[in-house]
Amino acid sequence: MILLDNTFAKVDEPTHGRLARILVDLDLDFVLTSERLVGNWPKVPSLHIYERPRDPHVRGVATLHYTWNGRHRRLVSA
Repeated sequence: MILLDNTFAKVDEPTHGRLARILVDLDLDFVLTSERLVGNWPKVPSLHIYERPRDPHVRGVATLHYTWNGRHRRLVSA
């Protein structure tokens, strides 16, 4: 498994999907962290996406779980 923190920082957006596809082609399990990446790249056939939005006016942090099937992002649980 590979963990990439602040994934693809300073890399242009069109390249994000190509870099993620390299991880898939190498058959690696990976965890990506980022403040801005969503992970819905057509070049990646499937992902589990966990988003942690935070409202500064509310105590705590929410967790949203999505799946990506290469075409559509679907909310699994909120």
